[in-house]
Amino acid sequence: MSSLKEVQKKIILLGDGAVGKTSLIRRFVVDKFDDKYILTVGSKITAKEIQINMKEQVFIVKLQIWDILGQRGFTKLHQSSFRGTHGVFLVADITRMDTLRSLRTYWVPEVQKIAGSVPFVILVNKYDLMDNAKFNEEELTEFASKYKVPFYFTSAKNGDNVKKAFYTLGKSMIELKGIPQPKPQETKIVADSNIGMVEVIDWIIDDFCMEYGKHEDAMPVVRKQFKLAKLDLKNPSKDALRLVIERLATVEKGFKEWEIVEANRIKRLKWIKDIDRG
Repeated sequence: MSSLKEVQKKIILLGDGAVGKTSLIRRFVVDKFDDKYILTVGSKITAKEIQINMKEQVFIVKLQIWDILGQRGFTKLHQSSFRGTHGVFLVADITRMDTLRSLRTYWVPEVQKIAGSVPFVILVNKYDLMDNAKFNEEELTEFASKYKVPFYFTSAKNGDNVKKAFYTLGKSMIELKGIPQPKPQETKIVADSNIGMVEVIDWIIDDFCMEYGKHEDAMPVVRKQFKLAKLDLKNPSKDALRLVIERLATVEKGFKEWEIVEANRIKRLKWIKDIDRG
């Protein structure tokens, strides 16, 4: 007779913007697809429970699924999101070769700095657009074999291999099948052309999250204030960022002393001024 054990695991989805991370999570969790592009601000967390049978042990795996902002340069935000990770999905878009390349040059080395050798699964999404493919299975096999990890062609639109991929990662996390650390030449990081503004936004998010407490509790508040301030992460303006700072200060008044709130507000506004001096 099989015994029952409950475990909690944190998994994160990494990859460039618009590869379909949010849609993959939506397909897996609620079995629905939304074809409009949704820019994830910071990190968004979803829960899902699955059952994995292994020999004489049945595991009820409570997944905490983190959808991570797919823009480079948000170092503090990414590092905060990576902590405590048990498993990783590396997501590429079959119609964009650069999304596969950046898994190797940016996302793998960045997450391994914090999470170490945890299980990885590669997802090549938008398989329903295979006629527009910019790389083939041979190139993908070469990349996956370097890390000795499985890969799947997925379609958030059709649901192809989505459930199978999540269960594969779930099993790997239970078995603790990690991947080796990359060689030094594989850890080259490509600099962001808009690093000044990106860095400041990154600092503001991280600073507020530290003041608020737990990252997962703070991020919904950050996303709401970004939305209300109409800050576009792909083309951020200083005016919108200043409004974000003012809105976050208003939120902080609910749980911090006035002197601390004002000091935080002045500090964050100074970061914006420093962009012009850089």
